Amino acid sequence: MSPEIRRAAIVSTSRGCGFAALAIVTAMIGFASEPALALRIGGVAFLLAAAILILKAWRAPRMPFRSTEVWLLLDDADRPSPGFAQTAISGARVEAFYRFAHMAATIAAVLLTGALLAGLMVD
Repeated sequence: MSPEIRRAAIVSTSRGCGFAALAIVTAMIGFASEPALALRIGGVAFLLAAAILILKAWRAPRMPFRSTEVWLLLDDADRPSPGFAQTAISGARVEAFYRFAHMAATIAAVLLTGALLAGLMVD
């Protein structure tokens, strides 16, 4: 798989994950007066984001490559032949989805651990 395809898959996935993270952090700021609850909300939301990314990774091989954002991000010179494009683009998307799902799950673990510790300190 070419570096251009891998880069396009990461750019495409990171854009969506960035918007999701912005929404989650905004919700957490809304509950800043109760830190344990804010951390719990963030942790659960990031776990949900990780689950959604895993589901997207499972479905990625069945999505037609021409209807993906990765295909649109590639220059004409960087686009693979149609026979190879489905495999290459699907593989890059699956890799990117799992990569960001791992990051979201790690963030969720940190936030939920923080919520547990904050809850223990308050009680």
